[in-house]
Amino acid sequence: MVVSGGTRHRVLACDIYQVGSAGVTLSGGDRKTLSPAGHLAANNHIHHFGRLKRTYAGAIHLSGVGNRAANNLIHDAPHMAVGFGGNENVMERNEIHSVCQETGDVGVFYTGRDWTVRGNIIRHNFIHDVHGPGLHGAQGVYLDDAASGTLVFGNVIYKTARAMLIGGGRDNVIENNLMVECGESIRSTTAG
Repeated sequence: MVVSGGTRHRVLACDIYQVGSAGVTLSGGDRKTLSPAGHLAANNHIHHFGRLKRTYAGAIHLSGVGNRAANNLIHDAPHMAVGFGGNENVMERNEIHSVCQETGDVGVFYTGRDWTVRGNIIRHNFIHDVHGPGLHGAQGVYLDDAASGTLVFGNVIYKTARAMLIGGGRDNVIENNLMVECGESIRSTTAG
């Protein structure tokens, strides 16, 4: 399901499963003026997605400005759960487990390669039982390749290969998160 443009579109209380690619894509708002679109994906159950497109086909993708993913249950996928870019998007109160099953160097929440992606918030999510194969495994939150200006607050990350990986960037705030039985809590690297 793709929402592109407009304002205040809603994807609510849907069961989305056994899909070949991504679940829900919300894109909208004006990045030049930071005018929000106000799109929302909430109370959805999204699982067994990415069956044909195995990578970068998350349950939810947020881009643009001022969009939100809340109270979703997401599980069973080969790669990431939530991909985001743009500004001032909020991802909150989602429960996510059993994703990143076939890929390493991946995040449950993932963004990267853009220093202008700022003002995004990942808060009060429950991430659990995520491991990923290979040397680099899976991260609960992965701010990759100099992603900057993200607040990661009040999340519970349980039994995950690595709770968080910050791949360079600046102005990221990691605060008041609970990481339990993870292989590693937080790794921060310098982009080079």
